Amino acid sequence: MSQKQPLHAGPDRPLELSRRDDGFAVTARWNSDTGSDEINGPDEVVIRISDEATPEVRRHGITSSVLHRTGRQVDDMVAEFHDMPSAGAYQVMVGRYIEGRLAELAQARGATADGFEADLLAVYEDLASRRHADPLGALATTTGRTRAALGRLLDVARHRNDQEGPSREHLA
Repeated sequence: MSQKQPLHAGPDRPLELSRRDDGFAVTARWNSDTGSDEINGPDEVVIRISDEATPEVRRHGITSSVLHRTGRQVDDMVAEFHDMPSAGAYQVMVGRYIEGRLAELAQARGATADGFEADLLAVYEDLASRRHADPLGALATTTGRTRAALGRLLDVARHRNDQEGPSREHLA
């Protein structure tokens, strides 16, 4: 049985993945491998109207709706590039898990109590312990916050834990 080789770009070999979606072709290119375990997006994304597009698609062109749809295609290509299982379904599953855990932790501490940072840290550590390839990226995607903002919130939670000790038992 042959094993699937992970996709990686090299200095002399850019990697290109493409998808077609309702009259559009989306191509993502990685020009170099970062050499890190962190998930990285492509260096370039090209969206073009495909040859088989309907007259209506051609008339409207690349709209914000098309950009939104193609964003999911890029997510799938990033997952494929990093050899993640069931690309789109996996990301949806992780996002739902994060949303559920954050809601569960918020309910456990009480809706008005401080502790959102601690909840984020608990979920981040849970994802990391499950060997998720990019727990910070998954949190950023699900919460709509930037990596930098989440990094600051996680630092606040770590600082509080260092000073006070864990203030509550994390739900498993």
